[in-house]
Amino acid sequence: MKMNRREFLSNSLATAALGVVGGCATVGDAVGCVYPWWKSGELDIHFIHTGTSENTFMIFPDGTTMLLDCGHVKKRKPGYAEALPPMPSGERRAGEWVGRYIKRLIPQREIDYLMVSHWHSDHFAGIPDVAESFCFLNYYDHQYPNVGQYRRDVDDADFDVFQKWLEPAVKAGMKREPFKVGAKDQIHLQHDPTGYYKRVFEIRNIAANGVMWDGKKSLVDVAGEHVKQTGQKYINENPLSSAIRIRYGGFTYFTGGDLEGDFVGADGKKSSYEERVGEVVGPVCVCKTNHHAFFPSMRDAFVKSTKPQLFLSSAWSPNQQNPLSLGRMTASENYAVDGGRSIRPVVAYGAIPEFRKRQFDQLGLSGFLAPEGHAVVKVNPGGFAFKLYTPTAQDESMRIAGVRDFLCC
Repeated sequence: MKMNRREFLSNSLATAALGVVGGCATVGDAVGCVYPWWKSGELDIHFIHTGTSENTFMIFPDGTTMLLDCGHVKKRKPGYAEALPPMPSGERRAGEWVGRYIKRLIPQREIDYLMVSHWHSDHFAGIPDVAESFCFLNYYDHQYPNVGQYRRDVDDADFDVFQKWLEPAVKAGMKREPFKVGAKDQIHLQHDPTGYYKRVFEIRNIAANGVMWDGKKSLVDVAGEHVKQTGQKYINENPLSSAIRIRYGGFTYFTGGDLEGDFVGADGKKSSYEERVGEVVGPVCVCKTNHHAFFPSMRDAFVKSTKPQLFLSSAWSPNQQNPLSLGRMTASENYAVDGGRSIRPVVAYGAIPEFRKRQFDQLGLSGFLAPEGHAVVKVNPGGFAFKLYTPTAQDESMRIAGVRDFLCC
């Protein structure tokens, strides 16, 4: 069955999807066309915007699939829903919309990998809803088997619902094992029997639960040292997020959940954890913003180390879209390289109402906004170039609202 999977996906996805969208335009690259579905050899990264969560679904070059986070925020402060409304609507929970989105992408009802970056509801509470339509074969989170080691500010009700789903799923056959920081083969291509893509594809586990890879052969327990030095027992979930770097040919992608914060080291001095991780990750083509680009994250040093051509970001709170972070992410001095040449990155927030564009205009970024859509990165076979598609998030038609071309850095 696995041997036929790539061929089946390549030949049948477009036909199956067009059946869903009915009378929409044909599949193509132009605005107004239906998003061009995954084909063998491509790497697709779907940043699915719901207005209440962060959700990333990936299809690797051989057809291996992975869901990284799927959340849901039940209660938002007054004015949040007006500023950033649920997408496509509030009639369903975010996890239900995500499940329906994935159904349009793949014909099978198995997803190879499920990964939870950290225990905040906007990153995990929607997973049981997706599990109504799919089963997951492999599972990782940032803490297993030391769940709750530094636990704080976790929604206990959502966490309990997730655990009530998780335990039966493991008993039914879902494989659960610790996320191995530093490993480059734990998350790997499942359907590449010849090893053709494996030679140019890698997922490196960078950090989890406050432990980070040093970029060489060692691990550094940054959170553990912080506790030792300060005597503080509890640490916020955000800096405990798991982080990975994907490489495919010349293409690189970083995602680190809500990574941010300062830790006290063995020398008694405080330093930025985000900055240390960025130094290890190095330059990437595409970067998911840490902590939704909330202003304590996306510091200058991290941007200087990673220098993305494209930022992907989700938001469910208005203060997660702010001029301070946007200014850091797009400051020309953070992109200077030998000879003084610099780039100005594309910032794809997606699903931002018209009046929120004023923040982009204030910074001269009016051409950098993904217009009211999901953000999908499609990397060409071999990883030499990629496109940013923004299928509309206002309905389920998958019509393209915008598209941009990039060469891999």
